[in-house]
This record gives sequence, C-alpha cells and structure tokens, in this order.
Amino acid sequence: MKKLVFFTLLCQLFFVGVHSFADTGQAGLEIDVLKAGVGARPLGMGSAFTAIADTADSPYWNPAGLSQIRQHEITTMQTKLSTDADHYYISYVQPFLGGAIGVSWVQVGMGDIYETGTTTDEYNEVIPLGVFSYFSNAYMVAYGRELFPGFSFGLTAKYLQADMPGLVSAEGGSAHGHSITPGVLWKPSNQLSLGFKIDELANSQQWGTGTEEQVPPKYRLGISYLTQIMGYPLRLAGDYSQIAKDGYIGEAVLGAELKTDGISIRLGIIDSAVTAGVGFTDNHVSVDYAYVNQMSLSRDNVHRISLTGRW
Repeated sequence: MKKLVFFTLLCQLFFVGVHSFADTGQAGLEIDVLKAGVGARPLGMGSAFTAIADTADSPYWNPAGLSQIRQHEITTMQTKLSTDADHYYISYVQPFLGGAIGVSWVQVGMGDIYETGTTTDEYNEVIPLGVFSYFSNAYMVAYGRELFPGFSFGLTAKYLQADMPGLVSAEGGSAHGHSITPGVLWKPSNQLSLGFKIDELANSQQWGTGTEEQVPPKYRLGISYLTQIMGYPLRLAGDYSQIAKDGYIGEAVLGAELKTDGISIRLGIIDSAVTAGVGFTDNHVSVDYAYVNQMSLSRDNVHRISLTGRW
C-alpha cells in the first residue's frame, strides 16, 4: 500500500511538472524524428510498452525499464516510412553502477527534395532552384536503476539536431536542441507492472535563424499483466497517453504477446488500426517483425524488422 501511495504521489508530481512546462503558444505537438517509434517488438504490440520496457529499446519507451537489464544488448532497425523518408535506429544497453545505461540514435532523412520558387519559364512551369536534403537526428543517453524492491526510476537525455543541406533559400537552415524524459516503473508482483513517463518534459530546439521551437510535454501511463494460456506465457498491455495542451484528447493503445518455444506472436491496436508481429529467438540473437498499419506515419502500411544481439 505504501508503494502504491508513493507511485500515485510521484505521478501527480509529474503531472504538475507537465502542466508547468506546457505552453499554448508552442508551434508543434511532437518532435518529428521521435514520432515513428522504435523496435519491432513494441510496435507489433501496438506501442503498449511503457510498463514492459525490458529490452535495448528502453531508452525510448521508458528509461526506468533499464533496471531490468542484466546483460549487454544491441538492437537495430531500418525502415522506409514513405516514398521519401528513411528511418534509422540503433540502441545499445549494458549494466552500469547498480542499474543500466543505454545509448541510442534515431534518424529520419529525406533526399532529392526539389526546391521551387515563384519564377516560371516560357512554358509557365516553375523553375527549380535546386535540390536539397533533410536530416533530423536524436541522440539519447539513458540511465535507470531500482530505487527499492519493485520500484525503479530512469531518465533519458536527448540531443536533437536537424539540417537541410543544399537548400538555396535557407538562412540558418540547421537546428540543435535538447529534451529530457523521466520515467518510473513499479512491479508490485511478478505478474503486474505499472509504468509512467513524460516525453519532452523540458525541451527546446534553436534554429540558425534565431527561432526557438518547443513542443508540449506528453505523459504516458502503462499497465502490463502476465498470465498463461495453454501453459505458454501471455502478456497483456495497455498504454494511455495525453499531450499537455488544451483541446487534445488522449490516446489509448493495447497490445498482447504470446511466447512459445523460441517464437513470439504479437497483436496490437493503435490509431484504430491493428498491428501484428512475430519474433524468433535463437540463443543470443533475436529477429522481430512488425506490421504497422498506422496511416499517421506513412501513406502506406509499414513493415518493421529489428535485429537484436545479447551477450
């Protein structure tokens, strides 16, 4: 009961922090490079991973989950989000100072973008000014550890960088910034776990023009329950997220994972669409696949594949 009260009070404190940093005058709602999610396993479960976060994907989904890491782990993924955007991701975690530390890199890049102006030729066609590219990166360092039995805390610090090489009309067409994401994980039993985090609790991105951009914080609460079906472990999970800005409703996602001998089968619901996935594990290597029917990320359905090694 004391742990439940502590977890509730801490979440309430985070809520106060969220609204104290929220600003109705901010331009965007999310940091673009971080929208697409990472890891085929959590994405196949509908992104319901806040209360699980037990892999090298923890720095992104909930840094408090790093407290569960007991070995070195590295994972990577490359995805074509649309006809123009490529998504790259790599993350490494290892035990460190009584907990675990993780470093991750996420990039979204687009090349061969034609810049046009108002000038036309004799056929009244717009004359291209040139061809440019766009790259946006997020570099993350995270640490998490168990504070007392069953309760863990973690923090992810992010360095943000964007550039538009080749853009003729750009004046100061590059940006850099920072963001932090704290998280907690409480496991009152071997079957039940609760997770809570705040993405972009404090953030800022400064462009070369002098323009400063911020996004409102986004809090996320997750629950996970482990049971069995026909003797095989079945994990059920759900997340609820809310942007700290007036006029925006929250989003609920659901996920499930059934593990058999070396094979995992996953289902999820996000954006009123179904996700699915499968994972194969052989000794120290895992290959995970996810089908993500999420039109907010791409015009087409997206196939995600992650490769993970542990030692």
